[in-house]
Amino acid sequence: MNTIIYTFSGTGTALSIANQLRNAIEAASAASAAPAAPAAPVASVELIPGLPKDEVKAEAPVVGFVFPNYFGGIPNIVRSFVRRLDMANARYIFSIVTAGGGQGYSLKFLQEELQEKGKTLNYGRYVKGLSNYIVAGYYKLLSETGEKRDKTVDSLREKTSLYADEIIAEKQFVERSNPVIYSVNRFLSNIASHDVINDTSGGDKDYSAGGGCTGCGTCKGVCQANNIVMTDNKPEFLHECYRCMACIQYCPRKAILYKGKELTAPRCTHPDYPAETMISRTKEKQSL
Repeated sequence: MNTIIYTFSGTGTALSIANQLRNAIEAASAASAAPAAPAAPVASVELIPGLPKDEVKAEAPVVGFVFPNYFGGIPNIVRSFVRRLDMANARYIFSIVTAGGGQGYSLKFLQEELQEKGKTLNYGRYVKGLSNYIVAGYYKLLSETGEKRDKTVDSLREKTSLYADEIIAEKQFVERSNPVIYSVNRFLSNIASHDVINDTSGGDKDYSAGGGCTGCGTCKGVCQANNIVMTDNKPEFLHECYRCMACIQYCPRKAILYKGKELTAPRCTHPDYPAETMISRTKEKQSL
């Protein structure tokens, strides 16, 4: 395996980027291979496992990280994973950070984490994705549905294709953060932003099942934190939340309440990753 791409994705945007990068790397490898060479996979995508206690070893020489920014920072699950990841064999490290609104300083923070490990971020890009943080007051301004969502997804694919070419060529470039955008992003974020970045575990205390809940278990299935159990045919939250919004966004009945109230804003997930696909990927991750 030449390249391994680690991703954290609540509603599919980061996962779509990671898979597109993998496909591009595979295609480039196949095009350059000798006619009789075996068609062994050269790239893989792995969902970042729940906050690991033990060291994880990345065997590949090229390592990538694709994840959403959390109020301008790095999701705690990603930060903790990077700290426990053995990248001794890595010679080229890249990252693409998705942002529904302001881009923040995620790449800068990732650079600092890597420097602590004696490694360098060789390539980094920000890209506008689909905002899914539905519990924020500003969400309605950023959420995209229908044709608007499809245009954003098309633009995302075009940019990812360009970034894939640069990664395959092992270009050295890290996009600089815009301090104005970062400041606006911080201003718009709610008062819990510090906790959202550093400790999301208790964030689910604001969640509950409303009367529309049918006990279908979709929320449990898409939860990458394995944070939901079904009790008396209703979801029970175990306070190991990643605050990824998957349970709320994928609920087919819009039945998960926030602070006891219904969320009336439109739901927004990546069109290539419906609930059944995310459930399948989550099961794969939890079986590792």
